[in-house]
Amino acid sequence: WLLPAGGTSTAAAPLRTSVVLNRLAEKWFPDECERARAGTGLEELLAQGRFREALGAVNQALRADSSDLMLRIYRAESYVGLQEYKTAIEDLNFVISKMPNWPEVYFQKGKVLQDSGFVGDALQLFLQCLALDEDFLPAKLEVEKILCDVLSPEKLGENLKESAWNSPHIKNKPFILGSEVTASYCNLQLCPLQSLGGSDVLEPVSGGLNRAQSAHALNSTKDLAKEDGLKRVSSEPLLSGQGKGALLKRKLSFSEQDTVVCEDGRNKHKKQGESTKRDMTLAFGTIPGDLIDVSDFECSLCMRLFFEPVTTPCGHTFCKGCLERCLDHGPQCPLCKESLKEYLASRKYSITELLEELIMKYLSDELFERKRIHAEETAEHSNLTKNVPMFVCTMAYPTVPCPLHVFEPRYRLMIRRSMETGTKQFGMCISDSQNGFADYGCMLQIRNVHFLPDGRSVVDTIGGKRFRVLRRGMKDGYCTADIEYLEDVKVADEEELKKLRELHNFVYNQACSWFQNLRNKFRTQILQHFGPMPDREENIQAMPNGPAWCWWLLAVLPVDPRYQLSVLSMMSLKDRLIKIQHILTYFSRDQSK
Repeated sequence: WLLPAGGTSTAAAPLRTSVVLNRLAEKWFPDECERARAGTGLEELLAQGRFREALGAVNQALRADSSDLMLRIYRAESYVGLQEYKTAIEDLNFVISKMPNWPEVYFQKGKVLQDSGFVGDALQLFLQCLALDEDFLPAKLEVEKILCDVLSPEKLGENLKESAWNSPHIKNKPFILGSEVTASYCNLQLCPLQSLGGSDVLEPVSGGLNRAQSAHALNSTKDLAKEDGLKRVSSEPLLSGQGKGALLKRKLSFSEQDTVVCEDGRNKHKKQGESTKRDMTLAFGTIPGDLIDVSDFECSLCMRLFFEPVTTPCGHTFCKGCLERCLDHGPQCPLCKESLKEYLASRKYSITELLEELIMKYLSDELFERKRIHAEETAEHSNLTKNVPMFVCTMAYPTVPCPLHVFEPRYRLMIRRSMETGTKQFGMCISDSQNGFADYGCMLQIRNVHFLPDGRSVVDTIGGKRFRVLRRGMKDGYCTADIEYLEDVKVADEEELKKLRELHNFVYNQACSWFQNLRNKFRTQILQHFGPMPDREENIQAMPNGPAWCWWLLAVLPVDPRYQLSVLSMMSLKDRLIKIQHILTYFSRDQSK
């Protein structure tokens, strides 16, 4: 069952089934599926109060299969709806005799007794249920309600004034339930209640415990405490009214009882909240080899074996990567076109674990080959010299921030691949009318990605290495390129290096003067977008791309991108400084005017 998109309850929309798993269930377990459908029909009749019709349907099904315990449960519920409590108890006793460690049956039986007025007997059954599963909240609430009713001052004064509660023998004794309670209570697992056959043993009470049974239970605790009994019911604080209201009714079904069958045939109840690794043996036995077909486990988008299968709220399953690529183009299911806006906004693509485990168990060789192909594809996307992804948009410079708003499907895919491979890098070039994109560009390093609800993203990047394009290509809609990285040619001669430092210092001071003389509005905008101008560096040849302030200045200067591109491609710091000096001289003349 799948919850509706964005929801944690079934109030807004009905639950859906996983289409792939449902088909497998129909193919592998047709008889069990037919039985489950019949059970669903019976539950609907019971929910609508059509108890007579439900009883007729159950009796007809039992004539075909008298060993089905769930049918006995449904028949008991039908009898309760018709107020035929004794017959309902007989069915529940039969189920208990077959499955003595199933807590839910004791709870169901306790509810029948409670409805028919036997509150004391109901209490013992609720405690028996808690002994088998101490976290069974519906039973806890019923015990709490009965004890609060019995121990209220009015009831104590009215019903227990001269009862065994005030006996000095049991006064101040702890209330402990041991395993022999079941024996003292007519061996609940095997014997039907005698009290329903005649009124001389037990009489219905309203609001208080049956005195004789209560005294018997309390007096027996002295001996029971010395022996290994059932696990004591944990004492928990009273549940708030809100907690009671939020409690969902636990259905009596074999699929939800969370029992583990032990080697000796007993059913050990698994505690709520326990996360144990799922047993790979399926509940209904092994699957015949001729029923296992790899085509049942193929993604309908890539036509390959599921890899990281995820299931949408509408019930359709795809490879995680395939679904993400489809959602790049529109927030609808690729098969049924149902809206997946909330699913896309949450970005919680949880792996369908059962389907993945079935593939691991029955198609291990095919899965190994699928993983090998995926690893090859990931390695190809991780290469930072061959087929490097190219974002054709704007100029980017080393060390300079370059925020991007990504909305095109091809670039959504490109950014996602850069993140998944771990490189977190891609190239940035400006467009070129002849070749598609320029011959030179700058690598961008992703620092952060903020996804918007509709699938768009704001990507925070910063410039890295410069490169020259050697060969152009295309991959899944976006451009790629084989590249080589550029570094400045270092000056070794001392005299030339001295002149280079003098030129560097002069141009740096000229840049600072130009920036300070800008209008406050322009200066504030530049600082907000690019940050402050980097400081002057002592070793001007330490970095392969030269001083960082040069690139910051080139980014903020209002110069034609073609001119900026020519500066980006230069491998000589001297030539770059001379170009920047010419630009600053031109703009400084403008400022003086």
